[in-house]
Amino acid sequence: MSAAKSSRPMVSIFMLFGFVTILLTGLLSYGLRYNSLLSAIHTVFGISFVLFGLFHLKNNVRPLLAYLKPRNGKRLALISLAFIVISSLGVVLKLPPFQTVIELGYALKELKPIDRQITETLYTNIQREGQKILVDIKAGPHYSGPGANVLGVTLTATPQMAIWLEDKQGNYLETLYITKSASNGSYLGPIFSSEEVRRPEALPHWAFSRGIQSDDGLMIPSRSEPIADAISGATPVASFGLSSVMDQKYKEAVIKLEVNRPFDYNAYYHQKAFPNDNIYSGSGNSAQPSLIYSSIINLEDTTSYYFMTLLGRGHHSGKDGQIYSDLSGITSAKEMLNRIIVEVL
Repeated sequence: MSAAKSSRPMVSIFMLFGFVTILLTGLLSYGLRYNSLLSAIHTVFGISFVLFGLFHLKNNVRPLLAYLKPRNGKRLALISLAFIVISSLGVVLKLPPFQTVIELGYALKELKPIDRQITETLYTNIQREGQKILVDIKAGPHYSGPGANVLGVTLTATPQMAIWLEDKQGNYLETLYITKSASNGSYLGPIFSSEEVRRPEALPHWAFSRGIQSDDGLMIPSRSEPIADAISGATPVASFGLSSVMDQKYKEAVIKLEVNRPFDYNAYYHQKAFPNDNIYSGSGNSAQPSLIYSSIINLEDTTSYYFMTLLGRGHHSGKDGQIYSDLSGITSAKEMLNRIIVEVL
């Protein structure tokens, strides 16, 4: 018996079990939320199935070519090719019934599509030895927009952002990331001026949770009392990932993200919305208030992903650190971020 013939039973059996495993993991992935372990099993068996399939193809080239010679075989080959092309175009162009199948999967998961096209990765606390945490942030259509007008030129405004940990009782644990301007009060001020610009309305929930008051009485960092460079960085201009190291090993924590973009006005939060509020209407930069996202994460489980959900908004001029659940006046600010995924390593 030739080596090819003797190996066929083994290849066939492995392909059978591989197909069953890929089928089961595929169905579970279709109906359940993303799980890294399930994805890894599906990927490994998928690669193995392809390799065994190539080996099987190598040993059966002649019979397969013989199938294509008759007119019926050629017709079946064209039908198969047309099915592949039509299905691919249907998925890309989001045509029914292909898009219906995709949307059904999202409905079962109760989440939007996961687009992991990260354009930049920020690293904080890189000097630490400890447990890593990854935050994958997908920018939405209103992540950036028109900002200040300088000498007749309209600048692009990008969000201020803070990511931090609390315990389940709401006690602040540590900050994982803060945008540079928020970390030292270096917001854009008058051109050719060294004036320090403070924006207590930018990230009020984070500021009050942190609980450190500056010399001027505001609960935000200043030039004289900045936050360490180890957790601060420039504002990314598009989707990005954050890779950080936690200060200590926590069993469970609440991760929060607060985001705010200046000049993002709407019919309710416009430049003259609060004429008696010196902070909101004084600078003319404030617009829709900050939004706060959150998720409870099990820091002992390194196999799951967590999706952060919108809790509410901060105070429009940063007078307190409360989370306001009333979002009736919020419009485009909800579209700054499409989704936020957290992974513990």
